[in-house]
Amino acid sequence: MQPVDFLTRQGGVTRLAHLKRAGFTRSQIGRAVDSGLLVRHRHGVYRLPEANPDFVRAYQLNAAITCVSAASYYSLWALRAPDRPHLAACHRRLPAGIPPHRFSGDTSALLPPVLPLKDVLVHALQCLPELEALVMVECAYNRGETDPDFLRSLLPGARNGPARAVLDLMERGSDSLLETVARVLFRRHGFSVRTQVHVEGVGYVDFLINGCLIVEIDGVGFHLNKPQFKKDIRRNNVGAASGYRVLRYLYEDVVHRPEEMLAQIRLALATPPRTPRQQH
Repeated sequence: MQPVDFLTRQGGVTRLAHLKRAGFTRSQIGRAVDSGLLVRHRHGVYRLPEANPDFVRAYQLNAAITCVSAASYYSLWALRAPDRPHLAACHRRLPAGIPPHRFSGDTSALLPPVLPLKDVLVHALQCLPELEALVMVECAYNRGETDPDFLRSLLPGARNGPARAVLDLMERGSDSLLETVARVLFRRHGFSVRTQVHVEGVGYVDFLINGCLIVEIDGVGFHLNKPQFKKDIRRNNVGAASGYRVLRYLYEDVVHRPEEMLAQIRLALATPPRTPRQQH
């Protein structure tokens, strides 16, 4: 394995100490730099030309990636991409404008510079708005990588009360972050909600509201999947023919127009089925 291969596995940037610990000599590293395959970013830090910029920034500041900035690394759901890196450090010298997170460990030992998952989730719960934190922790929970009781034990004291309250919203079963957000919205607005319900002839539906209204949530790009699109149309038809009302919503509806979505659901539940008019 060459130094370039090693860096590729670490997000494109690492410290000289890590390279030496992996068995690379100074001459091997120097040849990679001379050939342009590696860039000596600063004293003791080497990177690939296409290195992850957040990783480079973390090494620059002797810090580590955490909170929502680490979501993509752990393949966690994220409602919104961060507009600036969220970093953790054991010092207090992070620049203004970077959301700081407390960490008592040695970030210089991390390879790549990303905090362990448990710390990432705790920081998300302490830092992010409620629903943005919830989708991250619920994703990890659904994959069996954490559980509410464990996270609750890492969040003692009154100041962590809001973070613990987010854990009370966690459930298993959501297939996407949109289902998680929609479930919380529906319940908070007084609907009787069952999730992942099996309806005869239809299969599993995302939500059954008040026992009579099927609500399906479609992720970004669902319409590009033609076989799935055709299947969903047939499912809608079977559900409607069986006496259920069916509503479908997109990412924009759940995230950007939730009040409009909720109003439509209220209207569908309140409006009796239409009867045919007499022809004259």
